[in-house]
Amino acid sequence: MNKSKLGEIAQLAEIVAAFAVVLSLIYVGLEIRQSTLESDADIQEELLSYTRQRRILVIENSELAQVLTKGYSDVSSLTAAENLQFVHFSELHYVAWERAFMAKESGVFSEEIWKLWDDWFASTARTEPDFVWPIVRNTLHPYPAFELHVNTVMGIETSD
Repeated sequence: MNKSKLGEIAQLAEIVAAFAVVLSLIYVGLEIRQSTLESDADIQEELLSYTRQRRILVIENSELAQVLTKGYSDVSSLTAAENLQFVHFSELHYVAWERAFMAKESGVFSEEIWKLWDDWFASTARTEPDFVWPIVRNTLHPYPAFELHVNTVMGIETSD
């Protein structure tokens, strides 16, 4: 084989290699997108599970329903055991909200998905008495950016 023929083969090999790299990058991009969509779906299922769990707890446990009713009316009237139930039940909402927040922060949730969840969590939190979030915040010790977000959404001024 002469030099020009070898040069043509080398150029063709470079073109094929470049094409293979582009195809590989497209494939990796599609795999990442698929993985992100699966993570998004998994996290949304987890959030739905939290909300179902809270509802089922109240529906199936009349004692808990009474504790919540009593706590929402006057948290100071709760016994130590009732207070523990009240706080842990309330934490479920904020744990799920923080999970959604972290999914948004890590790029798993799109802004559109995040906004839907955030609006729902915020609207639910706004129906609770004002003292619930401070109690939960003090027991849960949330991620600082999430705490700031909830304070902002709930209209709570912070002293920074």
